[in-house]
Amino acid sequence: MALTSTPYGLRPIGASGSAPYSGGTSQAYRITQNNTNAIFTNGWVTMNAGKVDGSSAVAPVSTAETAAPSATQTVLGVVTGIQYTDPILKYTLFAQYLPASAVTAGYTNIIVFVTTDVRQLYMIQADAAILQASIGLNLDMSVETGVITTGLSTISASGPAATITLPLKIIDLVNQSSLFGGGLSAPGDAFTDCIVRFNRGVLHGDLRQAV
Repeated sequence: MALTSTPYGLRPIGASGSAPYSGGTSQAYRITQNNTNAIFTNGWVTMNAGKVDGSSAVAPVSTAETAAPSATQTVLGVVTGIQYTDPILKYTLFAQYLPASAVTAGYTNIIVFVTTDVRQLYMIQADAAILQASIGLNLDMSVETGVITTGLSTISASGPAATITLPLKIIDLVNQSSLFGGGLSAPGDAFTDCIVRFNRGVLHGDLRQAV
């Protein structure tokens, strides 16, 4: 509910246009090196020194025309699920959370599923009220945190602002009259639910032209 602070990370809901989210746009990445940070579903991950890692205080890549993704740390996308061979049970599990330093802890056959499509739309809760007039502006994101018991990210969004280097663009706000429905959520709620996509240049390999 958008009247209560209950952040759930970046929840994939569909692609730009009318295509619903089916999970079919996720890319599988195998982890063979220790992840420095824990990885949560609906959290964003980076490609850092050739390995997938949970985000920390990662500065988003600039969306300026001349900017290029960082050579050492780029935003890969948003996690939709994880699988691994459990170090104790010794069989494959499908999970929403991977602890830090999983390889050292004995996890094997680790695969992280990540949405990398630049057209992907997400729902995210803001940390304050956002009004209808803010659609088209940009949002920042909090540092990655999550809940181990659920495996879900608790990233929230903040802003809005016209600053082009912020990672997210507001496409719509969740409400009953929008294309995305919304139940009890409405623009201007204390913790507004927003529909967003990553801005140009934020995701690794994003070659879109300026918009």
